[in-house]
This record gives sequence, structure tokens and C-alpha cells, in this order.
Amino acid sequence: MQVGAFKSPDLAKRLAARLREAKYNVEESSTNSAPSKVAGPAPSASAPASGGDKYDVFVTGGTVAEVNAKLSARGLSSEPASGGVMVKPSLSLREAVALSKDLAVDGLKVQVRRAGASASAPAPSAGRAATSGDTVYRVRVGPFDDRAAATSTLRELEQRGYTPFIARGGQ
Repeated sequence: MQVGAFKSPDLAKRLAARLREAKYNVEESSTNSAPSKVAGPAPSASAPASGGDKYDVFVTGGTVAEVNAKLSARGLSSEPASGGVMVKPSLSLREAVALSKDLAVDGLKVQVRRAGASASAPAPSAGRAATSGDTVYRVRVGPFDDRAAATSTLRELEQRGYTPFIARGGQ
């Protein structure tokens, strides 16, 4: 079960330490995206269709401060965008959908869009630096013998203020 995904290794380590103090079996991992998978605001960037595409989560119905309060446990933040708020950084489709479900439960209207899509989506922030690859540090609890045990732990973590989701193996 994934409890957090962070750009900062320090934030991931702090969350892992808190979970270990609460007697959870914690797993830490990191993944490094290839440069083409996380596009900076390069003018020639067109969104390639591949399994590693990134997605933006666009939120309406809340202020930047309200959305940031909901995102902080995941190591994410948001910034104002035309007509709403954009979650940063872009996420994998699975992470974007899980986040959108969590935010929708809180009464926010959420749209998931392919990063770099030219539809009426707000443009990526000019302050976002293009890098040769972005490392994401994951914090997970488990593994579990069955789905019932995972679901029970998911509810327990939600009561503690986390927004975990059940993930399979290396996903």
C-alpha cells in the first residue's frame, strides 16, 4: 500500500520513520524517470504515447491553500492556474487517478489530463525546470497476506490522516 510519493528523499525518510514508529512494516524505494517521460516546458515537447506518460491533476472548487492542505501528506503541492489549481508535479496515470478520487471525496471537482496536452488545460509553470530525470521516492506499507488485511490497514492509515492507496507489487 503506497502511503506517499515524494520529490524529496528527506520527506520520504521522515514519513517512513513516523510509520515505523507506529509499528508498520515500511518499504522505501525510488524510481528515476527517463527525460522524455517528464517534459519540461520545452516548446517542441509533444506528449509521446507510452506507458510512462505523466498526467496533470486540475482541481476546481477550492483555493490553493485548501488543496495544498490535502496534498501535503503526499509530498505534493499545487499552484494557481487559469480557472482552478494545478497539482505539481505531474503524476503517473495510476497516481493521478487515485489522487483525483481522494480529492473528489472531499467535494472538489477534479480533471486528469495528459501533461503537456494543449486542450484548455493551463500551461505548465514556466518556473518548472526541465531535468535529465526526476526521482520519485515512494513510501509503502506492507506487504499483506490478503486484500482484507490491506483494506483494514488502509482504513487505519486514513484515520491517522494519510491518503494511502492499495498498489500492486512494483507499480
